[in-house]
Amino acid sequence: MAERPSFEVGRMVYDVIDCSEEGLRFEARDRRVPKVGSSVGGTVQFRHGESIEVVGEVIRTRAGLVALSLEKPGIPFAQILAEQRYLRGKGYTLRDD
Repeated sequence: MAERPSFEVGRMVYDVIDCSEEGLRFEARDRRVPKVGSSVGGTVQFRHGESIEVVGEVIRTRAGLVALSLEKPGIPFAQILAEQRYLRGKGYTLRDD
C-alpha cells in the first residue's frame, strides 16, 4: 500500500506494516535488522500529516520485519483513529483476503 506510515530512524526510513498504541512493526528492506532486546527510537510519520516520536524494544525479527514493544506513552489512540479516517477517506478498507 502506497499510503503506509513511515518510521524514520536516523537517516533510514522504513515502511510501517502495522501499529497500535503499544507496538509497531516495520519492514527493514535493507536487512539492517536490529538485535532482539535492543532499543530503537525514531519518528512515525503518519500520512494524515501528524508525526510522533517513539522508542521501543525489539521483541521479534523475521524475514526483514522488526517488531517493537513501545515505551509509554506509545502512540496515542487518537492518532491511530485519525490515520484510519484518512485512509478510509482515500478509499482504503479492511478486507479479508
